[in-house]
Amino acid sequence: MCYQWLMTELGHTAPHWLILTDYASKYKISVSTLRRRIKAGTIKHKFQDGRYLLADEMPADMPHHAAPSFSNEIVDVQEPRSIETQDKLKELGESGGEEPILSTATRLLNELKRAYSNILQEKEEQLLQLKEEVVDLKTLVRVLESDNDRMRGILQKWGSA
Repeated sequence: MCYQWLMTELGHTAPHWLILTDYASKYKISVSTLRRRIKAGTIKHKFQDGRYLLADEMPADMPHHAAPSFSNEIVDVQEPRSIETQDKLKELGESGGEEPILSTATRLLNELKRAYSNILQEKEEQLLQLKEEVVDLKTLVRVLESDNDRMRGILQKWGSA
């Protein structure tokens, strides 16, 4: 209890941990860059429940004037490019439903982007785990082949004796 109080008073609080995609969004760094930094050991991280967590601290190479952002802002929808889409929107606009449709479309687009981002992160994590498993399996194959060669040598010595 006293230790926690002392550390808090000195400004040494326990870090808040973020998943890769949240950290990437907040500090505007790609997930692949974060993975490289994790592998190199240049960023404070931990592996928990099959996921990498990063300490919610500003990266050392980030300029101090660049403020991190973390918001679920709505993206502006550009003017539709296809004539069919423009005609459909005009028809809906004439019936008085243009504003709700655009806001709904924007909301759905943002939901799809978030879902895609989450799926992409999961797939990247699965790929990383599979690559680690491949390395482990290659090591196991080398060890087993070495043992097999050693055992063959022993059998040949016994067979020739």
